Amino acid sequence: MTAKANIKRKEKWGKWRAASLTAVYVLMGIHIAHWKMYGNTLAPLEFNEVLYSLHLGIITAGFIFMGLTIIGTLIFGRFFCSWACHILALQDFSEWILLKLRIKPKNTISRAFIIVPYVTMLYLFVWPQISRIIEGKAMAKLHIQTDANGWASFVTNDFWRNLPSVPVTLLTFFVCGFAVIYFLGTRSFCQKVCPYGAVFSLADKVAPGKIKLTGDCNQCGVCTAHCSSHIIVHKEIEQFGKVVNSDCLKDLDCVAVCPNDAIQFGFTKPSFSQSFKKIENHKTPYSFSWTEDIALGVLTLVFVIIYRGLYGAVPFLLAVTIAVLLAWVSVLFVRIFTKDFVTLSKFVLKQGNKINTMGQTFIVFMVLVLTFSVHSAYVHYQNYRGDILYHAYILNIGKAENQAAQKDILQAAKTYLQTASNWGLYSPFTLNRELAAIYLTEKDYPNAEKFLNKMLAEKPHDFEARLRLSKLYFVTKRENDAVAELQQIITAKSMHTTTKELGVLSEAHVTLGHIEEKNGFPSSALNHYRESLKINPSNSEAMLALGVILTRSGQVKEAEKYLSACIKLMPESALLHNNLSAVYLRLNNTEQAAIHLQKLIQLQPENPVAYYNLGMITLRGGHQSEAIRLFMKALALKPDYTHAQIGLEMAEGNNKELSKENTTQKKTNLHKLTAQN
Repeated sequence: MTAKANIKRKEKWGKWRAASLTAVYVLMGIHIAHWKMYGNTLAPLEFNEVLYSLHLGIITAGFIFMGLTIIGTLIFGRFFCSWACHILALQDFSEWILLKLRIKPKNTISRAFIIVPYVTMLYLFVWPQISRIIEGKAMAKLHIQTDANGWASFVTNDFWRNLPSVPVTLLTFFVCGFAVIYFLGTRSFCQKVCPYGAVFSLADKVAPGKIKLTGDCNQCGVCTAHCSSHIIVHKEIEQFGKVVNSDCLKDLDCVAVCPNDAIQFGFTKPSFSQSFKKIENHKTPYSFSWTEDIALGVLTLVFVIIYRGLYGAVPFLLAVTIAVLLAWVSVLFVRIFTKDFVTLSKFVLKQGNKINTMGQTFIVFMVLVLTFSVHSAYVHYQNYRGDILYHAYILNIGKAENQAAQKDILQAAKTYLQTASNWGLYSPFTLNRELAAIYLTEKDYPNAEKFLNKMLAEKPHDFEARLRLSKLYFVTKRENDAVAELQQIITAKSMHTTTKELGVLSEAHVTLGHIEEKNGFPSSALNHYRESLKINPSNSEAMLALGVILTRSGQVKEAEKYLSACIKLMPESALLHNNLSAVYLRLNNTEQAAIHLQKLIQLQPENPVAYYNLGMITLRGGHQSEAIRLFMKALALKPDYTHAQIGLEMAEGNNKELSKENTTQKKTNLHKLTAQN
């Protein structure tokens, strides 16, 4: 077969592969369109969903998809990477564009970059399990969830739940596609970054599916010249009778161009350890010295730490890719000052110990990049420290011990987070959320409002932030603004599907009920409380509010039902015990009323009404001495408390005439226990 015919055959096969990779993007578009049209769809078939299976035990569609892909790789080798991976499609498209522009990417070979994918793989998939063992935690048990649990396994209404924003996606495509190919060579993301590629590389070593020798090979090297994965194909065929390098993606270009049809895809003995053997009489042309490679490894780690999660936007694999690129240009930056001849791709930066205009431009660029990196490191550190302290405070919130220490932790968290907000080029959503929560805790409403509005500017459908803002408006006496925010939550009812979102909707009805009740519309408030419990039957605040308003309206039987159900959820609520005592008195159950009044006194030892009410019950039970003590305590707290004075006189029997004249009034007082809001 002639060379021209071989090239045509390669182009024909290339078109089939291009069609296959294009179909991946078409299917992705259909998937997204289905979600937009119907509101829910199959969960993303993304490999990064595997992390939620490993970390939380949630079986996801992505987890099953990767499992099937690994099984396929164990049999056929790395076909998936070249025929179905959307990132490789992007890389090959980038290569095609560059070749059209007559730019041939030069492959960069680094000892450090060879191990980056494997370190990344270990960090993502193995380290979390080791960490669990070290911390003494049980392994996550695999289970299936729905959207109601916050993270659906198979069908979800939150398709974009684990995917970056559109701007970050476009940046990822540019960096992981064009930039990494242009600077480091074809398929550099696969070989120098991708942890999934590392997994498939290991699977490929035991796969029987290989490019193997099936005819007479004359060692012409055409197959090697056309291999985009930079494998010395003809030498491996000669030495091993097959391609053993696990970077082989089985795109079949080498098969297509072979002039003797000497190689084909087929099944043979797996490569196993052969893939680690060096090719005879071939020395790997590394692009860097050992010292430079060590520097590349250290710099890659440093830049990953700086850029991963920067401004809450940079995902891990994008951060690793950026780190690899920045480590590489940093070494070139040092070379400018230490070497006589330095190039960047096809551009000469320094020649004959003279830095040219392009080199000077590169120096300015690197100074800006390194300055930005140092600034990013500072902002990221402030955000990181504040985030750690904030979560430490959250974990211990409500605990009685070390309140002063907890306050110090909160103050320190605020200082770090506020510094990150002030110095950062952008204030990310999570940072705004934490600062808003801290300022709400401190009742610093102007600052809390500022950060809540920042959150809503970025995510208008964050109903939790909108609920917090409405409550802020309520306590700062801007009820119209509060109602407007709450109505936005309630009118978007169809968007509330997860347990958390339904909880927010339930709380919104409770808050509207409080506003209606305050403004003298008890019937409307009652409807909101009932609707809140209909949405979330375990909403203790709604139970209590409904029980209180029913108590006031005299519907004590129904009130007792809601208040009793609430006691297990809010055992330390003074308002709850006060109203339950009132309900039980109206039901002539003085024993239960006394129990709740005693608890109320424990919670509010300075409440004179509680002492008076318990004194009246005690007096009616014939315990005159205890009643006297309770009435005297009430008067000590409130000397002008008329009812307590009358009760004391009754108990002491000092004014029989007054006792006789006020008998009816005193009996009435026994039942008029105040139900306070």
